[in-house]
Amino acid sequence: MQEDQREFDVAIVGGGIGGTMLGAILARHGVRTLLLEGSGHPRFAIGESTVPETTFGLRVLARRYDVPELEHLATYGTLRRHVSSNCGVKRNFSFVYHREGESTRAEECTQNPTWGPPLGPDSHYFRQDVDAYMFQVAVSYGVTAYTHTMVEDVKFEEDHATLVTRDKGSFRASYVVDAGGMRAMLPERLGLRQDPPYRTRSRTIFTHMVDVRPFDTVAPPREQHKMPSPFSQGTLHHVFKGGWFWVIPFDNHSAGTSGLCSVGVNLDLDLYPRPEDRSAEEEFWQHVGRFPSVARQFERARSVRPYVSTDRTQFSSQQVVGDRWCLLPHASDFIDPLFSSGLSVTVMSLNALGHRLIDAVRRDDFDTARFQYLEHWTKRMFRYFDDLVSCSYIAFDDFDLWNAWTRVWVINTLYGTNALNQAAVTFEKTHDTACFDALEQPPYRGLQGADNPWVERLFNQSRDAVLAYRDGAQTKERTIERIYELLRESELSPQVWGTLDPENRCPAGSFTLWPLTKILLWGKFRSPRHVRGAYFTGGARLVGKEAVQTYATELRSGATQVHQTLRDMWINWNRDWTRRPAPRTAADRSPRPAADRSPGAEPARD
Repeated sequence: MQEDQREFDVAIVGGGIGGTMLGAILARHGVRTLLLEGSGHPRFAIGESTVPETTFGLRVLARRYDVPELEHLATYGTLRRHVSSNCGVKRNFSFVYHREGESTRAEECTQNPTWGPPLGPDSHYFRQDVDAYMFQVAVSYGVTAYTHTMVEDVKFEEDHATLVTRDKGSFRASYVVDAGGMRAMLPERLGLRQDPPYRTRSRTIFTHMVDVRPFDTVAPPREQHKMPSPFSQGTLHHVFKGGWFWVIPFDNHSAGTSGLCSVGVNLDLDLYPRPEDRSAEEEFWQHVGRFPSVARQFERARSVRPYVSTDRTQFSSQQVVGDRWCLLPHASDFIDPLFSSGLSVTVMSLNALGHRLIDAVRRDDFDTARFQYLEHWTKRMFRYFDDLVSCSYIAFDDFDLWNAWTRVWVINTLYGTNALNQAAVTFEKTHDTACFDALEQPPYRGLQGADNPWVERLFNQSRDAVLAYRDGAQTKERTIERIYELLRESELSPQVWGTLDPENRCPAGSFTLWPLTKILLWGKFRSPRHVRGAYFTGGARLVGKEAVQTYATELRSGATQVHQTLRDMWINWNRDWTRRPAPRTAADRSPRPAADRSPGAEPARD
């Protein structure tokens, strides 16, 4: 290998979804990018459920960095058409409450919808297909990638880093990004791991299964539970005191081709310490057997992978950025799979890291201060999700407490998602990538509305109420009453929602076109002063245009399949190969000129 083929601007260690998305972004903008992956593709991975902030964040990444393939991951429709029919649709988050030895009660469930087309719905990623797709996208943009290549050491010098691999020799790069997850190389090499400073203490048992029954065949009838969306068409959470099951089906759509379902149980480590006398499989089925409705859903289920049982799932690193290096979020920290936050934190990080690296390469300036924004906001998001998840485990004590607490998360999700949409709408009007700088300025920074002082106040005071209940300083009834008081005082909930009505267990209703229009009208004309003008300022025209485009795309796709089938019944020769829609032409895939490499000026640092 020639010497210049061993020198790069940025080296990424880890070829999963985060590393390959970053690689595609950098290569698209002329950054010489090396990607080193210790295993290969396809491969098993977890982190399978998206959320609206993931969906909208991917739209932002695709448009800010001119990598349209990223938008193929955003909604179930584009994922199915462009990436894999082995993925599942996610139309909702459903939470069903359970008591040991009892069938579930119809009135003890809650649901929060994802967005309907064209802005949704969300997806269940069959990660081996999605990760393999993003790997080939990164390579097609010019990333130099090696699989089955273990990095054994990294040596940092004043103006570069040297990466030493087991069997491919050494490579030199100006900057190193570790995308290696829990077993990432840099935290171990630099001694960054620390005792997790998080309140959440949980562990996990998980596998993939076939023949998991749709919970709709087990649950009380819809006339009784009154949820607007089928349980089986979303991420289902079976919650109980001290823990919860996830059920993430990949086989829940008529156009899907998978028979698999991802399942797992998460347990409070203090209530359920890991037993030494039972296998992971035995313990999983023990917990299934405690809850009759869960047991009925799994009565025919069989695993297709070995069961994995973890110790404490939380981990943490002392730093996120350093001299010529950076950790992607899940090489740095992890909390818990509840609320499917992992991919959204990664997308947030990539949005902030991409333009900083592009600009650093262009200026040949890798000053650590340039990347401090990542340090602050990555850590802040993990602290937020620790609060959210740890209080959720507390709220699992009682359905009415959970029913109150989950409404705070619903409000935070609304404002976090709308912040991303505000930037996307502005971009569609101006086609100026500088509009995305707003996502790193108040009040839109981070996720879940955490930078909005009104949203932050609602969350923090509700969190404190739950912690007071945990500590015995406040009754359950007073805690519930306090949360509804805070929701009312915040005035953040759209008047068309049922947030303040405990009997309405799907307070957000649905995110189809007419309910979305009503939220937009409330935001523009009837919302309080601290909402109006900052959120819900527009987008109806964009949504309408994309709705027409989405419908037309589905019609063309169906008509094309019918035409080709009829033709192939009579004619053997075709020229389909000349009309195969490539994501980008060769010219389009060429790196942007140096003067156009940096998508937007660097915003003010926090």
